Amino acid sequence: TDDTSVGDLLNLGPVSAAWLREVGVRTAGDLNRLGAVAAFLMVKARHADVSLNLLYALHGAVTGTSWNKLSATTKAKLKRDADTL
Repeated sequence: TDDTSVGDLLNLGPVSAAWLREVGVRTAGDLNRLGAVAAFLMVKARHADVSLNLLYALHGAVTGTSWNKLSATTKAKLKRDADTL
């Protein structure tokens, strides 16, 4: 549901959840409204060393998919989207 804590979402552990909370993303609803790419870029602005794995994890959290099951095409599109914003 929309009020599920980001810490309880698929793919997101305690560190990822803490980073998201730092930038105001506290619930599944927050993440769904922002989208994975925007949320990733907000975290990356504060933590420059964040890897693309977070982007994939966020997309998986939004879509209910394990990040390591995302296709190469999906990962490439996410990376392109992040690079163009």
